[in-house]
Amino acid sequence: MASITLDNLGKVYPGGTRAVGDVNIDIADGEFIVLVGPSGCGKSTLLRMVAGLESISEGEVRIGDRVVNDVEPADRDIAMVFQNYALYPHMSVRQNLAYGLKNRGTPKAEIERRVKEAAEILQIGPFLDRKPRALSGGQRQRVAMGRAITREPAVFLFDEPLSNLDAKLRVAMRLEIKELQKRLRTTSIYVTHDQLEAMTLADRLVVLNGGRIEQIGTPLDVYRRPASTFVASFIGSPAMNLLDAKAVPHLPGTAHAGTIGIRPEDLSLAEDGLIEMNVMAVEELGAQRLVHGRTSGEAITIALPSDAPLGDTLKLGFDRKNLHLFSRDSGARID
Repeated sequence: MASITLDNLGKVYPGGTRAVGDVNIDIADGEFIVLVGPSGCGKSTLLRMVAGLESISEGEVRIGDRVVNDVEPADRDIAMVFQNYALYPHMSVRQNLAYGLKNRGTPKAEIERRVKEAAEILQIGPFLDRKPRALSGGQRQRVAMGRAITREPAVFLFDEPLSNLDAKLRVAMRLEIKELQKRLRTTSIYVTHDQLEAMTLADRLVVLNGGRIEQIGTPLDVYRRPASTFVASFIGSPAMNLLDAKAVPHLPGTAHAGTIGIRPEDLSLAEDGLIEMNVMAVEELGAQRLVHGRTSGEAITIALPSDAPLGDTLKLGFDRKNLHLFSRDSGARID
């Protein structure tokens, strides 16, 4: 295992296009870090820079005490798990797990030990003599993770490994990855665009936007105290409501210079509520319903119990301690 330091890391492509800039992250030994953000935010580029698959334009990557900017990927003591599994179709599961070790000249007995251990951890022992085509998507992803485990690396790198799986299988595999990392305590960087996946897996989140870090923190810290309107709208499902403060009457004077944020679950029906909402659509989700509408021309959503009364117009109340205030100009949080 090892710590990882990204020090003023940047990536500029020929022609001047900047993909990543001024990235500073200290990752502790054994920590599970999730890079999350929308498509094009630089998260996969950043992961590839750590892996050595993308050149570094600025700054340093350190794994442990070693600067690895110019170190070949094979010599960085890392293992990657990809979205597309990257398994050899003509090889059995056993051969796929052993292939990298065999190429490195690992003794046969050691290869057998590691393959057996990985198969036990991931419960793929019954599939060792099957070819990848005979496996389900979830089983193939377990084999891909098993191949990473057999390397016994200092660092795991995950590049959207669950994106090809259906929703039910993604939930199951999320739990397996979390349990696996907890058991092995291997330093891990995980890339995803799925904020729910990020929230459930991470020790800490790194929220990226336009190649730069918007916020670093534990999932609950980021959820409860978003550093910007971008983070507020990206982390959380449904997203936080962001309203011009002028649309919410009777707020303290300073609030009228900014944007007010309030999560849908922090709104409630109230006869004397300060917000009047015109209902546009309702999503029935079983235990609760999401009611979407508009107030003063702005979109707003409230989460209500499934049996809550509805009408064309609703009066909404809130506890002021649940309000978030952001700068209208920069989008930054105002405390």
